Amino acid sequence: MRTWLRRLLAAAGVATMLAGLLVSPVAAQKQQGDLAAVRKATAQFHDLGKATRAGYAPLLACFDLPGVGGMGQHLVKGGLVNGTVIATQPQALVYEVDEEGEMTLVAVEYIIPYTLHPATAEAPRLFGQAFLHNNALSLWALHAWIWRSNPLGTFASYNPRVSMCPTHSESGD
Repeated sequence: MRTWLRRLLAAAGVATMLAGLLVSPVAAQKQQGDLAAVRKATAQFHDLGKATRAGYAPLLACFDLPGVGGMGQHLVKGGLVNGTVIATQPQALVYEVDEEGEMTLVAVEYIIPYTLHPATAEAPRLFGQAFLHNNALSLWALHAWIWRSNPLGTFASYNPRVSMCPTHSESGD
């Protein structure tokens, strides 16, 4: 009887854990609707000139992770980096940079500095997703790959379908 009870409790624990990882159809549908609203709000920024006129400016160098994928060049609107997150007003636009320096909008990113939401606090959430720590930059971040599909997931940090930065190769040279 004890073995049976242990197996039942173990199965219940696994089921509970899996349930926490699964997204209900209703939640998934809402998430897709929310992401569609972000696409609509950011579609104009495929035109880099419109992004810069709207106040987005390059920040840091192009990011990638050899062996995992590209991330791209981030254009950040400093006035939006205020600790408040509005889905249709991302703090950063993420552009793939090709060998000729041409930039293509591939994602958006939401940013909250640790000074506005401490690293020791519970992670902020958006679209049902927890923001990730970026200790190197002292901030919370959440990418949404809304303009380039990502086999690692819509909210992964890197995307293997985004080119490596022009100064890098896939081998990391």
